[in-house]
Amino acid sequence: MKKRTALFLALLASAGFFLFVFFRTLCFAPAGVSVHPDRRTAAEEQRVDLNRADSAELRQLPGIGPVLSEAIVSWREEHGGFRTVEELQNVPGIGEKTLAGLRDYVYVGGLSTDEDPGR
Repeated sequence: MKKRTALFLALLASAGFFLFVFFRTLCFAPAGVSVHPDRRTAAEEQRVDLNRADSAELRQLPGIGPVLSEAIVSWREEHGGFRTVEELQNVPGIGEKTLAGLRDYVYVGGLSTDEDPGR
């Protein structure tokens, strides 16, 4: 009887571990990995794309008010979009400290919908 109980508990523990790994893999993709190129990762879903966000979306970011949000949009339009998050420092009024506070909230995606993809 003890042998059967031990075997049953081992089988139950193995099944539980398998289900844990299966659902964890299913529900949480690794950071920076997209299943499909047109889909954003879970982390990106919560962040703001610097090349697509409008002024209102940018104002939701910490430390970004109406003036800075308009400056970001203007810089993006003048320079054909952002290629890296670090380029935010090229926007007047955004320095190292502001960039450090924004880094976890933004990412650089494709061209904004206003941009001509043929450029």
